Amino acid sequence: MVIGSGGLLMYSRQYGEKKIDQDLISGFLTALASFSTEVKGGKIESLVMQDIRFIYSLGEHELLFVFCCDKDDLEEEVQGRIEKVKAEFHRMFADQIQHWNGNVTIFRPFDQIVDELIMLPLKIVLVGEPGVGKSTLLDFFPGEGLLTLDDNDNELYKKSVSVEGIQNVKQMDLFKFTLDSLINDIRFQADLLKSVDLVILVVSSGVSNVSRTKKHVEKLKANVRKGRLVILANMQDLKDVALEPEMIQKNLSDLRTYGFSAIDPDAKTKFFQLIGTMLSNVFLKEPAA
Repeated sequence: MVIGSGGLLMYSRQYGEKKIDQDLISGFLTALASFSTEVKGGKIESLVMQDIRFIYSLGEHELLFVFCCDKDDLEEEVQGRIEKVKAEFHRMFADQIQHWNGNVTIFRPFDQIVDELIMLPLKIVLVGEPGVGKSTLLDFFPGEGLLTLDDNDNELYKKSVSVEGIQNVKQMDLFKFTLDSLINDIRFQADLLKSVDLVILVVSSGVSNVSRTKKHVEKLKANVRKGRLVILANMQDLKDVALEPEMIQKNLSDLRTYGFSAIDPDAKTKFFQLIGTMLSNVFLKEPAA
């Protein structure tokens, strides 16, 4: 939302199924922002109401730029998007802002710009024991991954790839962790795990692997948003030793489980389709766990 002086809603662009009364919110946030500037301690830049976070930034001509997002989205990422949108909005509509007569339709051309600037990348964590196929899944996507250090000097492997075919998604950030390492240092990755769209726990579908993975599931569930943790039962091509997805699901806290074979000739296409299915089950249905 872009809110003008007096709380007038000048521009808005809404995504997803959740609807909010934008006129009511715009007036409330304007009053709150104005109040916060009068109080010792500085301005308020974000506000959490139930499961929604409002993050906002003051622009020129007393315009207020507001991003309404999930409460677990990383605030610094959202603030970065707001600053880009704010700069582009001022560039495109400098004259109209100064002489605005209340006609909101003049800002509609900004829809395409905001779609390109504001959408956060889809974030997916791949975690599992060594040898279950995490690297093979990452190799489906072109480009090199980066090994960086997070704020706590822990190694973090991330691969960013361009995305086509998923609505409102332009980029996907894939993170890879070894299960034991993640569980041992889970307090250092708590912010990341709470902010990602999916955590895919990869298993090899063998009895011993599933058994070892089981002891970590509850701790992992406790650090991931409800419904965002799913199981990818890889190596389903090993018919003699692979447990069926339904059996794996029963053994792993009834987490939604998807059968897969990374050596399938169409594995890359099927994996991408599975990501779409996983997202649909997370966002369009009641979560199973």
